[in-house]
Amino acid sequence: MSDRAAGTEPDLSKDAVARYAFLADLMIGRQPPPLDLVELGAAPGDQIAGLAERGYRATAVDLGLASDAWADGREGRMAELLAGAGVALVEWNLEDEPYPLPDESFDVVVMTEVFEHLREYPIRSLQESIRILRPGGHLYFTTPNSAYLGNRLRLARGASVYTPLPDWVSGLPHARHAREYTFDEITELMERTGFTVVVSTSRHFHVDSGRQGVARPLKVAMNTVARMRPTFGPCIVMVARKPLA
Repeated sequence: MSDRAAGTEPDLSKDAVARYAFLADLMIGRQPPPLDLVELGAAPGDQIAGLAERGYRATAVDLGLASDAWADGREGRMAELLAGAGVALVEWNLEDEPYPLPDESFDVVVMTEVFEHLREYPIRSLQESIRILRPGGHLYFTTPNSAYLGNRLRLARGASVYTPLPDWVSGLPHARHAREYTFDEITELMERTGFTVVVSTSRHFHVDSGRQGVARPLKVAMNTVARMRPTFGPCIVMVARKPLA
């Protein structure tokens, strides 16, 4: 994989690189390329570009508004990245349905760190995901865990666990978190949609990013806790399968 697709550019955070690598390993282990794959909410583009370079026939769906700002990249970076990797780009707001994608046209749907940004009945994004998946296809999904151990400790000392106030005062509406979820809630939403959850786990993807020094051993410990007790981990990671029938 090229340095670009591996996310080694300085404007891509290390925690995103770790998450991309983890999800790619899950996909390749279950559904190796070449297959038809779509990423819903693809900004900043590095994840889908990397998957395309691994051999997937890739499509990206994104709002197209401030897409380069997600990784503090220069204007036009995402479009160039996708074009260079041979990724088809569909500009679409995931709040609007149906998505402009045919029924049962993909083997893999990827939706990472997107669900928490959706405001209007986000289960519709799962319904659209199962619609566009072929029978037996898989959804690879991540979202923050609202019941993360760190959040529990913040609440216990009276601190906020919500999106910072400046994002609610003047930030982009689609950039802030509308709602975060627990493992049980996401499992219920998957099952209501018709998915079967086949992987439910958690990791601390920020071990190599953010504060280091004395904070690093704490992050390593939290990653260990997340592996053993996913409901305490910071990130919900799920793989859900569309039934064959």
